[in-house]
Amino acid sequence: MPVPVVRPREEVIDEEHDYLFAADAVSLQAPEWSLAACRGAAPDVFFPLTAHDAVSRRAALSFCGVCDMRRQCLETALKDPSIVGIWGGTDEVERGRLRGNRYVRIA
Repeated sequence: MPVPVVRPREEVIDEEHDYLFAADAVSLQAPEWSLAACRGAAPDVFFPLTAHDAVSRRAALSFCGVCDMRRQCLETALKDPSIVGIWGGTDEVERGRLRGNRYVRIA
């Protein structure tokens, strides 16, 4: 059985940041994203080491809880299942559940 490759956390964060912030005009470069509470925060806060990393998760959610862009942020993350980390007050697992619920409602 092959051994899974575990990439360094910093590499994943850098790659995710480049992917998201170098995208097209309807991306996070749009002017309204300057209102995001997390703008300028250290990106690693939004990438907890594990699903049980309570300290990092609380730090990220403290931004999301007061953010005017939370709904848009969540919608962005729901549209792209490859997005990892805390977005719109949710993590990958929570967004997966939300996507599943959406498909049930739509069908």
